[in-house]
Amino acid sequence: MNVSGAESFDQDPKLGDGRPSGEVLSARVLFGGSGGALAVGAVAAIFVAAGSGASWSEGLRWSLYMIASGVIAVIVGLIFGVPRARSEFVAGASERYSSNSNLEQISDWLTKLLVGAGLVQLASAPGRLAKLGDYLGSGLEVPSSAAYSLAAVVYGAGVGFTCGYLWTRLRMRIYLEAAEVQAAYASKQRALASIVQTQNQVNEQSEPRRDVDRAVQRALEARKAVGGRRIAPILWVDDVPSNNTALIAALNTLDIEVQLADSTAKAMELIGQRNYGLVISDLGRQEGDHYNDRAGIDLLDQIRARDTTVPVIIFGTYRALALQDELRAHGATAVTTRASELLELATKAVTAP
Repeated sequence: MNVSGAESFDQDPKLGDGRPSGEVLSARVLFGGSGGALAVGAVAAIFVAAGSGASWSEGLRWSLYMIASGVIAVIVGLIFGVPRARSEFVAGASERYSSNSNLEQISDWLTKLLVGAGLVQLASAPGRLAKLGDYLGSGLEVPSSAAYSLAAVVYGAGVGFTCGYLWTRLRMRIYLEAAEVQAAYASKQRALASIVQTQNQVNEQSEPRRDVDRAVQRALEARKAVGGRRIAPILWVDDVPSNNTALIAALNTLDIEVQLADSTAKAMELIGQRNYGLVISDLGRQEGDHYNDRAGIDLLDQIRARDTTVPVIIFGTYRALALQDELRAHGATAVTTRASELLELATKAVTAP
């Protein structure tokens, strides 16, 4: 069985030896380089001011202009660099809600608006820049104060835009995708917990929600650990398979195939045709024209005569628990009446190496 939806079980985005990933290193280099560029610009401005005989505070004022323009340019860079969701992306079945794309639409609209307005006003840009330089340079004692001040704006805007744009391209996509994965995981966890509770209602059992949540989380972790690796199917033997519909749906949600058999004879026939990673059986069931209250034990004996390694779990009532020592003596791997425990044990059995 080829496991579908393997993207739901991605691994942690760190290298195996605990070192940060390439994206993290790129972001650190980006911020370090931007900070260094601003620092170099500030120091150079102070030296220029001091070398011209003006006070060093003139260089500080230049630095403030640079930082202010850099902050504005960072925002513009973020707008230009907002990642866009793929139109062909289809969310997993466990995700009920899709992502809100308003930010992408606003970014696209503002980007076009800024570019369009910039092109329209391109002819008047030199005059406007000259006025800005005169305004910012008023009161400065350095030579060519207008050009000196305008250089702060251009330099800061260049560094800020580069930093904002590249950070958005390098990191924002990762954060958005991580949020999507976490939301899908939480959605799947809640859905599985709800399915387990439904199975408990069918079995007239009661489990604390915290136990169900814990078992579901362990099942998800076991499934995630194998990623897209091939998983052996489960053979479920029960003369009334409709009683197990909820748990079968839970296992299918984890991309685990479940094949059904309604009798010991049918189960042994299927076992002879393919390999199973786990066999689940009830204890008593209708076998032909009579009810066999030890059908699970008979199945265990026949399976163990053929295969001593395949796990076999008996899922039944409290009568099965009362006979668990005998069942284990006949080769049962586990005996349980709890839906959450069966989900956890089954997932671990088929995902084990």
